[in-house]
Amino acid sequence: MIDALVQNSAERVSRLRRHDFVRNFRRGLSLMLSERTTRIYGVFLLFILTLGLVGPWIAPYEYDQRMRGDDGGLLRIEEPSAAHPLGTTEQGFDVLSRVLYGARPTIVAGILGGSMIIGIGLTIGLTAGYVGGRVDDVLMRFTDLIYGVPLIPATLVLIALLGVGYFQAIFIIGALLWRGSARVIRSQALQIRERPFILAAKATGASRPYIILKHILPNVAPMAVLFFALGMGYTIIVMAALAFLGVADPFIPSWGVMIRNAYNSGVMGTAWFWALPPGFLISLTVLSLFMFGRGYENVVSGEDEGDQALAQAT
Repeated sequence: MIDALVQNSAERVSRLRRHDFVRNFRRGLSLMLSERTTRIYGVFLLFILTLGLVGPWIAPYEYDQRMRGDDGGLLRIEEPSAAHPLGTTEQGFDVLSRVLYGARPTIVAGILGGSMIIGIGLTIGLTAGYVGGRVDDVLMRFTDLIYGVPLIPATLVLIALLGVGYFQAIFIIGALLWRGSARVIRSQALQIRERPFILAAKATGASRPYIILKHILPNVAPMAVLFFALGMGYTIIVMAALAFLGVADPFIPSWGVMIRNAYNSGVMGTAWFWALPPGFLISLTVLSLFMFGRGYENVVSGEDEGDQALAQAT
């Protein structure tokens, strides 16, 4: 009887292995793209990613190239025209070229920040939720401590200590914004560790790291994707805010720096073609990230609930 129980547990664990993180991701992505609204957000994100990859190559002018007229004078605050579809800045730079150049650092910041946020959040959340006990208490008290740190003031102080820099700002943002994902993922891990297939994995002698990576991580994949998307969006917003406050690297051609330059010029009200494009792109990118991540979480969670209902019915 014991042999049969162990064999049955091993079969359950073997079936569960097929539902790994990548398989959950691919399955949820295919279902999510079947929805029209989510597909629209996905297409826009793909467009932004494409701009980040090829933007500097397709820009009509160099980022720091000043536009001059036939008389040799700078073309300052020129309205949109055939030669300059988005006009020029007060310093005579082509706005369209700056928008195309600014896509890459903005997207790279979002990806790096989102990866750091979900990486730390997953590590702390899964460890605290599955191991429990004193480890859980220590990790959650540390998370509470990070929750008590105000984001923007702390970022300003740390940037003053570490120095103004592109990667320094991303590191600080990622080191502070993982707290929300850690709490939610911990709560999911607490529920999952009590399920029968986890007990079956323990019965086969599986180690803690193996159970976490092979069995718990795939089940929190939808939430991980959601927080990765949220982390990207928050990083882009905070980086733009830091640029507007003047504590970001002004030599990195991001969209946030463009908005700051337009504001400092004093002609933001009249030179709408300078300030609005980067502002709209930041807003739409963050909105698309939030809705795309939410769509993935909703679709995969709904499918998992359906699978569980079917399993109970049979």
